[in-house]
Order: sequence, then structure tokens, then C-alpha cells
Amino acid sequence: MRISASSGRGGCDRRAFLRIGSAGLLGLTLPKMLQLEGEGATRMTGGTHERATGVILIWLQGGPSTIDMWDMKPEAPEEVRGTFRPVATALPGVQVCEHLPRLAQILNRVTLVRSLHHVINDHGAGAKYVLTGRLPSATAEAPSLGSLAAALLPPADGIPAFITVGLGSSIGAGQLGPAYGPLRVDLQAGPPQLEGLTLPKIFPVAALEDRERLRRRLDQSLAELDSSGLPAELDRFQQQALDILRADKTRRALDVGAERPAVQAEYGYSTVGRGALAACRLIEAGARFVTLGTGDWDTHGSSHFRNLRDELLPSLDQALSALITDLDRRGLLARTIVYCVGEFGRTPRLNVAGGRDHWPGSMATILAGGGFQRGYVHGATDRLGTEPRLNPCTPQDVAATIFHRLGFEPTHRLATLRDASVFPEGRVLKPLLTT
Repeated sequence: MRISASSGRGGCDRRAFLRIGSAGLLGLTLPKMLQLEGEGATRMTGGTHERATGVILIWLQGGPSTIDMWDMKPEAPEEVRGTFRPVATALPGVQVCEHLPRLAQILNRVTLVRSLHHVINDHGAGAKYVLTGRLPSATAEAPSLGSLAAALLPPADGIPAFITVGLGSSIGAGQLGPAYGPLRVDLQAGPPQLEGLTLPKIFPVAALEDRERLRRRLDQSLAELDSSGLPAELDRFQQQALDILRADKTRRALDVGAERPAVQAEYGYSTVGRGALAACRLIEAGARFVTLGTGDWDTHGSSHFRNLRDELLPSLDQALSALITDLDRRGLLARTIVYCVGEFGRTPRLNVAGGRDHWPGSMATILAGGGFQRGYVHGATDRLGTEPRLNPCTPQDVAATIFHRLGFEPTHRLATLRDASVFPEGRVLKPLLTT
């Protein structure tokens, strides 16, 4: 795994995310970000029901074909229904794709929204809309949902509030500023490797290859810093930065190999499976918002059904069902929202190559935990899956509903946003919620 930090502005790397040693700490690189984060945080108040405290967003980059997944049309003509068959689920009367058998077994634990739609069929602009809950604007760069959560929710000690795992998007903090950008974690084969850290000369790059050697040197450096008396002079934000280095929560959470073999097997060993397990562990450690990005969902060509059947659906099915089950088992699901979505759906009618093109007019999403209903289907599309015919909703509505469960209404005002309200056009979808 590779860890780096990003400013959140167009995906540019935020170099020197951590600076080890007194000179770096006095430079206020990480502490300054933590100070800005602390100044912007708004604690949750009021209400009689426990609010959600974290979100895991599974981002299906490229636009998933939800008509072949969660909103199938088995009675439609062949050029619409495709080659997959629907199967029964744990939710009576509701079917999903035959290649999602694990999800079918736990559908009674989730909310399935079949009436999500918008009008943007471009990947970049569509992703901005869904990932920010705001229509793209030429005058203001809206913050991602993760950055907004980092600004609003009180941070946990020793772990960044917003982390992206796997294939990340370029959507970051926008007008909130780089303090709320994500810590980016790139998954790769082999043991964890940390990059994007600014190290003093006593930590040569080669030392990164020897984790124990690096840990000993880091411990020695921190011990010397303690003995110098400098920590007593640091303000609370500098101290929090030092605590992040000492606690090592992020590093430990990302060590999915520390999980019991049975748990690892439950998630599977695909990239999305390992990422989902890492996301669960990060939430357990105190992260507020974790985005798990997966790609290759832009299936225009003749390999559309083959790619879904052989690669995309099996790995997602295993990872998503394991994540929901594991969060529930750990007692985390009640306060953690799982949100699985892409930037748009795909055309109801197959193209000449046998694939499906971009189609924002109808799409489906799954939400679970954090106060969302178990075993509920919201809305429906028409006979051919062209557009919603019942309870249509938009990405800003879903975003507003998620943040309502986090304790913030769409009209909640944040001074660093140009128009102040977090979701000025969003409405809370009350039927999706238990309370």
C-alpha cells in the first residue's frame, strides 16, 4: 500500500503531509491542517436518536450498469434486459442479478434506491455532482462529501478524518481548503509501503523497505523530541500531529493482514475486497469518511456482460456483502453509513457492440447502516428502465439525507462555503430512514 496526501484541488498531491522531527513540527505542516480542521468542526447537538459518526463510500468509477445489477427488467425486450437472469433475495418480492448471490442474501439489511437520476452524462462532471452533492459550478469548487464530513465532524485522535483507499477521484476539498483534503492510500501488491512522507536525512528512502528499522528510528527520534522538552511547548494542534505519529492508528488499520484469516477470506483477496476490509478497520479506528474507489465500470463494448460476470460483479458482491456483515458483527453498522454508487447508470437499450453507454436518467444505489432502513426499496423506474416513475430523487437528495444522519441539515451553514448552506438544493429523503 502507498500512502500520500492530496490537497483536494484538482487531485494535486499535498507534499510533505507529515514532517518528522522538530523542524518539521515547528513548520506547522500537519499541525496547521489540524488547526484549520479544529476551527471548522461543528459538534453534533440535539436530537433524541443516536447519529451516524462515519461513512464508507464505495465509488464505482465509470458508471455501473445498475440495470444489470439492482434494477433488472426481466420482462423487457432482449435488447433491454440483456443476458443476466434475476434471482430472489432475502427481501420477499425483490430480485437482483444472479451474479450478486451474497448481496441477495443480505438485501434485507439495506436500503435499495431505484429512482436516482440526474442529467449529466460526462464522467468528470457527473462524478463531481455525485461526490459533492452539488451541481458543478464554474464559479465555485464544491467540496467532496468526505471533505465536508472532515470539516463538520469532530476528528478522532490519531487518525485523519477523510481517507481515500484504492482508485481515488480528483474530487477533494474545493473551497474548504487543503486542510480538509483526503489522505490518499494506493493499494498495491505486497506489504504496506508508505510514500508521500517528507523524511529528514536520518531516514533515507531505503529505510522504507525495512519496516522494523524505520520504526526503531522513528521511535528514537520521538524519544529525543520528548527529552528536549519541546512537546510541552507545542499547542494542542501540534500535539495532535505528534500523537498521530506516535499512535500509528492509520498504519495499523491498513494492515489488513493482521485480521484473522477467516475474516480476510470473507472479504476476498481482490483489490476491492482488501480495500473494503481496510475501510472497515479505518472506521473502527476513528476515521469519519472513507472512500473506496474501484474502476473499470465504463463498459461500452462487446465485453460488457463478460466483464461484469467474470470480474466486476463477483468481487463487488463479496466485498460489499462482507463489509455490511462485518460492520454489523463489530457493532459499527448502526453508526456507520455504507453508500455504494457511481457517477451515472448505463443505457437501458444495448448499443451496437452489445454494451451499454452513459445514462444518468436512471440509476440505482445501495445504502446501509447509520439509521437507513433495513429491507427497504425506494422508488422504481419505468418498464424499460429509462427514467424513474415513482419517488424520483437526485444525488443532492441522497447527500442531504446522509448528512442529516450525521447531524447536519441541508440548510446547515458553513462560513467557508460560498453560499453558506451545505446542500442548498437537497432534501432529506425521510422514507429511507428509520426515524
